[in-house]
Amino acid sequence: MKIKTLCALLGACLLTPGMAQADIVQRQVLASMAAEPDSEGGDVFTIAGTTACGGKQIRMDARSVNLDEAPYEALKVELARHIRSKTPMLVTLKKCPEDASVPIVRQIAACTPAACADGRARLYLHERFYPIEQENAPNVLLLPLPKGKSPGTWKVDIYSIAGHKLRLSGQVNRADYASGELVGGYVTYYPNGKIEKQVAQDGQGRQDGVTSQYFADGTLEKRGNWRHGLPEGEHRHYHASGKLRETSSYRDGKQLDGPKQILAENGKPSTSYVLRGGKIEGEMLTYFPDGSISSRSAMKEGKYNGLTTNYYPDGAVRGTMTLRNDLPTGEALEFYPDGKVQSRQQYADDGGLLSLQRHSPQGVLVLERRWDAQLREQGTSRSWYESGKPEQSIDYVNDRRDGWSRRWRQDGSLHSECRYVAGKAQGDCGEAPPAPELQRKEQAWRAL
Repeated sequence: MKIKTLCALLGACLLTPGMAQADIVQRQVLASMAAEPDSEGGDVFTIAGTTACGGKQIRMDARSVNLDEAPYEALKVELARHIRSKTPMLVTLKKCPEDASVPIVRQIAACTPAACADGRARLYLHERFYPIEQENAPNVLLLPLPKGKSPGTWKVDIYSIAGHKLRLSGQVNRADYASGELVGGYVTYYPNGKIEKQVAQDGQGRQDGVTSQYFADGTLEKRGNWRHGLPEGEHRHYHASGKLRETSSYRDGKQLDGPKQILAENGKPSTSYVLRGGKIEGEMLTYFPDGSISSRSAMKEGKYNGLTTNYYPDGAVRGTMTLRNDLPTGEALEFYPDGKVQSRQQYADDGGLLSLQRHSPQGVLVLERRWDAQLREQGTSRSWYESGKPEQSIDYVNDRRDGWSRRWRQDGSLHSECRYVAGKAQGDCGEAPPAPELQRKEQAWRAL
């Protein structure tokens, strides 16, 4: 598989920025500088050795090393002196070109003992092993790559910069790691040195054979067989405790239909459903640790379609909601353990929330809000104390305050009021602006 594909398998990565700016750092001795700039106005240097890209030339200009013209000219004068004295330089290349062009220099400086311990080139890599800038890299790969065990392969051993721990061991089918493919199998390691994943591959880089993945403490997380890049046969997933979590069966890369259970650590089911055409169909159940039902959901072609009901551990209904293709529609209800309504939410056909009411445990309405089809708050949003007396009311037009905003004390007397037009307060707004705690409370219930 290509290095980008490896990223996807090992975890989420931000591919493009890092791939565009890969740092290859190497100690070099500059032998000469061309008398004239090249066709693009850059200066070409010949080196005494060989670059990690395989040639004997490097190229740079003011832009590539991020300098203005005057400092760049001064740099060239300094480099001429280093050429005469054969001073080793620490050269950072942006990357190895995919064509036969000369690699471009990003940084160049005289060597220090700490930075130039040897003449090996170093490619700096992200946590998920794709090339990035040196200053952001936790891992490093020494270049050039040695020959691998199999013909036409090169050995890859990636180490962490901190602690020098092995992070990936495998082989690629090209001498250039970034453009090569891992073939014949590889192993990745956690920073603590324990194996993270063992992947069996064929000569084309496809998963072929048993792949195993582990938790950071070394406990097996999942294991399954692959054939020509597709899952095949039984695949098992485990909890961190080592107890079986779920078993899936595959044929020609497709998960087999039939009843399926996901197990909790105590061995009891946590979720059960039926696969049909590789998608969940019919009723899906989730369970509490004691095995009692936590929720029932109607499923169709792998999506929520129909009524979903959630329960309290004693079996009382906690909430109901109807969904269509994973989106809520119509009325959704939440209940207190004694059966009283806690909230009513009304949804449009496209899943947008249209209205909300919340009640106290005693059944008193304490919050009421409304939105339009564009999800803009409209009308008067109100809140009440649990005694039933008004607490706050705010008039909205198109999600902005427009009209009166009022606040009452618990004894029912008016605390403050302010009139707004298109979101702007008019006049001095009564006693005082809302206290910080009032603003926080309003933000909290506006965010519901």
